[in-house]
Amino acid sequence: MLTVAAVLLAAGLALGSPDAALLSLIPLFAYSLNAWMEPPKIAVFKRRVGSQVEIIIESDRKPGIIYIYEAAPINAPVRPLRRRVFKPPFRRILKIQYYMAEKSQPLPLVAESYNPAFTKRRTAVYTEEPRLDASPEPRGPGVEEFLEVRPYQPGDPVKLINWKAFAKTGELYVNTRIGPETRSAVVVVDARRLRSLVIAEAVRAAEILSEKGYDVVYYVLGHGLAPSLPRSFTPSCEGSPPCGDVTVYVGSLADVCLILKCKPAYYIDVAGVNSLVAVKRLKLYRELRAAGAEVLRGAEELRRAV
Repeated sequence: MLTVAAVLLAAGLALGSPDAALLSLIPLFAYSLNAWMEPPKIAVFKRRVGSQVEIIIESDRKPGIIYIYEAAPINAPVRPLRRRVFKPPFRRILKIQYYMAEKSQPLPLVAESYNPAFTKRRTAVYTEEPRLDASPEPRGPGVEEFLEVRPYQPGDPVKLINWKAFAKTGELYVNTRIGPETRSAVVVVDARRLRSLVIAEAVRAAEILSEKGYDVVYYVLGHGLAPSLPRSFTPSCEGSPPCGDVTVYVGSLADVCLILKCKPAYYIDVAGVNSLVAVKRLKLYRELRAAGAEVLRGAEELRRAV
């Protein structure tokens, strides 16, 4: 702005035009206003989500320029991260994401804020990486303690899935814990037939398993994993449910989408309470038992089976 003011003033003097020279007052006034303005107050937080690091900047409504860089040692072999961000007026939250090596550790941040004219600087803010807010806190002796969050890999126990991180990112992450083990249960829901009855039995099965101390999640065929039954979904045979310490398949067993390889596995036939239906499906029941599963006629039978 000072350069623009100088050019306008020089042009006005060269042309002998007072009006052109007076135009130089406009950028001078704008520069004075920006130079007088205080830089935005900021607080910076950083967390690691899978292979990404997310930096969140919270500030007041003032505009400004924010520099963010990692406090790397002087003799560090790798050049530290450095970002320059313009904060528009009235925008209070900014986010930056970048990828990092799987085994590398984020360094403490240094953040500096300037007013638009770079005449005033806010004191640098140093922040350490906090624990991911979706991670549960340890609650006392004998209880599992949270260690870290990492991307989900096939074969990871369902009980370790971090559902809050999944809701934020759309990707599966698991909590790594240390401490005593807990038991997990997966309720596979096949709602292609007798949907309302299947859902009711699945909910009842989950309640019984929870009473017995299991951490329960649902796997809805055609939808996927869910901590609770979704309000709307399109039933189908698509899906590959994971195994829990106990795996329960709930559906009308007129035809079975898949034979569970999990041990132990239980099949609840919601239509099996009808003796005529059960007789017609004896062949299917034998096949399921031959595969190592147990066939139940209702969720209440889980009380004795598990």
